[in-house]
Amino acid sequence: MLVVRNAQQADNVRIRNIVLTSLSDFGIEVEFDGLDAAIGSAGLADAKNAIELVAEFDGRICGCIALEAMHDQQGKVFGFHVDKGLRGKGIGRALMVQLVERAKQCDLKILHLDTWDTMYSAVRLYTSLGWVAAPDPLPESGANRSFRLEIG
Repeated sequence: MLVVRNAQQADNVRIRNIVLTSLSDFGIEVEFDGLDAAIGSAGLADAKNAIELVAEFDGRICGCIALEAMHDQQGKVFGFHVDKGLRGKGIGRALMVQLVERAKQCDLKILHLDTWDTMYSAVRLYTSLGWVAAPDPLPESGANRSFRLEIG
């Protein structure tokens, strides 16, 4: 059974492990003190994220996502990862759908995310959910593609 819920402090180590494994699959080094700080702080008391979610499949945390609120009713999605062994089971879709619903409840109108074009499954998911390509991010963003979703 799949459950999407708010991240808790006890989830942080598992979240970090999912992110570390997921990014290493793509040859990307994790920077929890830099580019990956938003998801690295998920569940912790000092996290600055507006929304932090985890997915549990059969009682085990297998996915995560975070959103930082920005100016002008906008938000930026960070740290969207699903355990490699459970990809393709709708977990990523459930996380993203729940995140968008919660963002609407926070009165956000536009969401942004950066990714790599080599993350084919993620890019297909984004476009299937209505995300559209945005101008490519700056090189220091840690990604090479951007997407945008109008929700309000």
